[in-house]
Parts: sequence; C-alpha cells; structure tokens
Amino acid sequence: MNWTLEPYDVTHAAAVAALWNQEFGRQLPLSAALLALRWQPADGEPTVARIARWRDRLLGALLVRFPTSPWYPARSAFVTLLVVDRAMRGRGIGRALLDEAIRIARSHGYRSLVFGGGPGHLVPGIPADAPLETWRFLRRPGALPREIFHDLLVDLALPLPTVPPRADLRLEPAPREAMLAFLTQEFPGEWESDVSDAYDAGATVLGLYHAETLVGFAAIHSPGQWPPPPSLFWAESLPGPVAGLGPLGIAQAYRRRGWGLAMVIGALERLRAAGARWTIIDWTDLASFYGRAGAHLWRTYQVAELPLT
Repeated sequence: MNWTLEPYDVTHAAAVAALWNQEFGRQLPLSAALLALRWQPADGEPTVARIARWRDRLLGALLVRFPTSPWYPARSAFVTLLVVDRAMRGRGIGRALLDEAIRIARSHGYRSLVFGGGPGHLVPGIPADAPLETWRFLRRPGALPREIFHDLLVDLALPLPTVPPRADLRLEPAPREAMLAFLTQEFPGEWESDVSDAYDAGATVLGLYHAETLVGFAAIHSPGQWPPPPSLFWAESLPGPVAGLGPLGIAQAYRRRGWGLAMVIGALERLRAAGARWTIIDWTDLASFYGRAGAHLWRTYQVAELPLT
C-alpha cells in the first residue's frame, strides 16, 4: 500500500474526527464542527497540517501549531491532534507524520513538541484512558511525561456546600471593559484573551466585589453555548444540560480568605438556577480545592514533551 502525506484542509475535518472517535468517541466525542472551529491558526502562525491518504481513504492526520502569543513557552510547538486509523497501525504512518512535525519544527528553530494544550487545543494532554501503545509510540523517539491535569464534574442534582454569607461581598455580572481592565492588572496574558472570547460567545462573566472593589472573576457558560469553551467540548457525553465554569481567579491581595470558594459555589448556584444538570471545570490541577465545592474527577490527562535538541 503506497500511502502519501498531503496537506490537511477543512474538507478533511469529518474524516479526521471519525479517526479520533475510533479511540475516544465515548469519552471525548469530537465533531467535525468543533475540529474546524479549533483549527483556525492566526495569520502568520506556522503550522504543520498533514493527512496520510491511500486512494480516497484517510489513514491518519497530524495538526501542529507554532504559537506566536507571548504567554506560550518560547520555542515550543503544540500537537493539537495526531491520529491513525486503528486498522492501519503498525505500518509507519504515525511515525511518518511525527517525523514530518519534527522536521518542520526543527527547521523553524523550535526546541520541543508538546502533546496537549497550546492554542486551539482539544485536550490539555494525553487522555488517561488512551491505549498503552500511545505512550510507547511517544516514548520511542524520546518524549517524556510531564504535568497531570484534570477535568472536574459537579453534579448539580446534589446539594452544594454552603458558606457563611458576607454582607460585604457580592457576585454579579461584570461589565466587559471593567473586567478586562481588572484582568490586565491581575491576570495578564492568556486569561485576558479567554475572557474576551467568553464575552464574544455570549457567556456571563461574574465579578466578585468587596464593597465596590472588583476582587475576583468567574466565567460561566450556559448549556449549548457556541462557540463552546473548552469546558463544554465533551458535553455530549453527559445526559442532560451541561454548563461550564472557568476561567476564574481572585486578585493576589485578597486570596486565602475563603472568597474563592464562596465565588465558585455562588457561580454553581447560578448555573443550577439556570437549568444546568452538570457543570464541568476543565484543565485544572486544583482538584482538592474544587472538591470543597462538590467537584469530582471526571477526565485526567498527562502532558508529554518531545525534546528536539
């Protein structure tokens, strides 16, 4: 079988999503629409976008982005997706796709390939329920396991923990301009962009106010929001209306007072009142903190990094 490597374009999205769903469709069901939405590199951003094809059959795909935003690690490229048809594994297709990424990354002066995260990410790392062969495949060229992250789930049919009310705190929707100014000061970088996107998508961004001072924020996402935030990528795998929570944070000077937990519980109460059955908190290593608000582990991922030097 003489398969070839060819450029990827949006017309291949449905076939690539079908390959993804061979492995992860039950836990992480990927639609062609979501893949097309996430694979929209910025103008001037280098990418590797390849498919492996035999005649009219798509055998594998690779999508890699070389981010230009300053909040990503310098000289690290991010693998958004690497899939091979189950029936065609063991024929060198995956390694040929990976070698193409390595060759182009090195030609641009990049020092590592990171599997998970990055701009337009689908998952923050390798899913924990990926087959053992996934890690064998990555370890052969020298990739190393790194951080572990989780998606958490809150069952809103169950009672939420309570916190003592405080008359000097209030949680309410925040005006966009004031919120973005707050983020510029307290959380500059990626969260500024994420929250701006949340406003554009129609999400509600709550502000936590101490007296009249904005001291925290929490973005909440209604069931069915489109474009979806990462917390809603896999909502179809749950029965009933699914909401999302995050990003969120408390200003540095006001931490360790219990206000963050109070804000999380207040946000969850709003989502339950709006009709959500579940809430997903994506990509976090703060499972113990969110556990105090009733969240439990739902999905787990581990980042892998392949040094190129």
